[in-house]
Amino acid sequence: MITIASPHKQVVALLLLLQLFILPAMAQVTWPSNQLLPSFPAPAQTQDLIILRETSSHWEGEGPALSHKTGRLETDGWLCQTGIDAANDHMIYGPYDASIPAGPNVAEFRMKIDNNTANNDPVVDIDVRNATTGQTLAVKTITRQEFPIASNYTNFTLPFTMPANNQSIELRVYWRGTAYTKVDWVAVQQNNTSAEMYLFASLKGIVNKTQPRIFSYEGDAFAEGKYTWLQSLGLSWSEPADKWSLITKYRNELSGLIVYDPAQIHTVNLATMLAKDRGALIASPALLSRLTSAPYNLPVLLDLRGQFTSKLQVYQTIFNTYWPNLSHRLLIGLNPDVHKAALREYATALGAAVIWLDPDVAGESALLNSFLSSMPAGSNYMGWWPEEAPGVERGSQYGITTIASDWATNLTMHSGMPRTVNIKPIPPKPALQNKIYVAFILSDGDNLQYIEHLMRKLWNNPDRGAVPIGWTLSPAMLDAMPGALNFYWQTATSNDNLISGPSGYGYTYPNSWPNQNLLNQFVAKTEDYNRRAGFRVITIWNTITGGINQNVGQAFASNARSLLGLTAQNTGGGLTIYNNKLPGMALSCNYCSNEQAMKDHITTASAGWNGTAPRFIIIQAQPWKDVKPTDFKNVANSLNTNYVVVRPDHIFQLIREANGLMIDPCMPPVSKK
Repeated sequence: MITIASPHKQVVALLLLLQLFILPAMAQVTWPSNQLLPSFPAPAQTQDLIILRETSSHWEGEGPALSHKTGRLETDGWLCQTGIDAANDHMIYGPYDASIPAGPNVAEFRMKIDNNTANNDPVVDIDVRNATTGQTLAVKTITRQEFPIASNYTNFTLPFTMPANNQSIELRVYWRGTAYTKVDWVAVQQNNTSAEMYLFASLKGIVNKTQPRIFSYEGDAFAEGKYTWLQSLGLSWSEPADKWSLITKYRNELSGLIVYDPAQIHTVNLATMLAKDRGALIASPALLSRLTSAPYNLPVLLDLRGQFTSKLQVYQTIFNTYWPNLSHRLLIGLNPDVHKAALREYATALGAAVIWLDPDVAGESALLNSFLSSMPAGSNYMGWWPEEAPGVERGSQYGITTIASDWATNLTMHSGMPRTVNIKPIPPKPALQNKIYVAFILSDGDNLQYIEHLMRKLWNNPDRGAVPIGWTLSPAMLDAMPGALNFYWQTATSNDNLISGPSGYGYTYPNSWPNQNLLNQFVAKTEDYNRRAGFRVITIWNTITGGINQNVGQAFASNARSLLGLTAQNTGGGLTIYNNKLPGMALSCNYCSNEQAMKDHITTASAGWNGTAPRFIIIQAQPWKDVKPTDFKNVANSLNTNYVVVRPDHIFQLIREANGLMIDPCMPPVSKK
């Protein structure tokens, strides 16, 4: 029995008792040793739904809003080239837009050069000018070595303050004539809206780690719709008139603020890592006066301004000071200039290390290796890389897979959904005849944001189910999005075949793994997840166009016994049977972007067929150029009676039958928790 000895203690006890009724039960994120990713507590039935988007203005380098005094149009941008175009003039100027609000903003210039090591000469001058008054608001000279990678676009930012509303803005790129330079686009991001992205992503993470209660819609042209997932998962929602009211609503779960340094934007990633344990929101200096005043009254717990002079110093500090005490099972890659919300809520909730290190930049590469080499077998890198192939390759060299997820927006909620997945059995395969069998696969299902957004949108296409399609998904959904995986199974038609994206439980290049033992462990873990997810086919990627090494195929044949087959990226490379039990079939097209490309590749792969034996063709298309079920239906309808369109699992069963292999090595469970 507790005795309260004073009125003061009675008040304290009363407040504590009141909190028990106000706060949700203190559920915890759990991470069993056999799980790839953690599980969150069950979401609240009613979610606070907010819209979380930046307000920005954007102009294409070759578009009509911008003007030019030198250079020329080249495909996706405006190019100036040494020896061809006139030096020392503006390659970009304009757009004379008067909609940029008074106050702090950030101009962004997306550019690339062809060589970043020859010298360190000035390449361009970028500036922001108030065209109404003629005042230069900000200016910066960019040198050759400030481009981190040759022949890849880099975003350069230039903060400025617009002195008044309704004044015309001019963004300029002055070309010095010293290097091939191409401008993709220029933009203005309103600073406070960028700051709000970090702020509310961290609010979601802090609140949702106890119980997911905040759901944000951050959609663009590829997105599924504001209410889609809430409806699909049986959740209800309320929409506050002002998202700032949620800071008041959840104020008793917040301890204060961590202030990032806009002059060293990578401090945002450090703040993201620190926010969970401190119960803190990530705050821009521009929002401090509002956040520290009523009704929020949030104190500053940590101010990162002026603490770091370089990006590398930020991440070296994370590695030296914090990484030893964090879980090494997960590393998250987010570009703080670009990924202002989305996966940042998940990273905040977990208190995971968040970095943005480029394997193609010398100092960054060495530090990245230090992180990766200290991670145990079975660990994962979430988010994304500065460039796809170098990043995935580097992770593979350390036995670390990439779970693409940088634009996944509500993984805290998805990770808390019930983990029961009800798998549908494979329909009976068609009879083997002397026909040309064609299977269609839609790529990129390793990517959790694709599954959450564009795939969910494509799933609503009225022609889904008209022809067989293989839909790639991630086995890691069992941990990160179990409710979504179950939704896809429950709404799949008999023509929708759910299969594993590259290259198993995470995106990796198996040919590059450091040793056979680690590779065997990866395959065995993939088999466990695939069986429980109901996936019987895997699309294997080894670089963007590579085949499957013999030892890799044998690892899958020995350690993934439920598999019907593997696809390989070496277009036209034919059939390989590993250990006399597992077929691996090279795709006839590994990334078709439209109907005509699919038709052309089917025609090429059919050449020489005389009707005396079956032939097998697998076409993989990519979804980002508007390939949808309607396109697969149109291609299927263009084929004559020599062709039979089948599911990917069926084509591998037919390949097995044609080659004297067991047609179905083992049946997966119908339902597995």
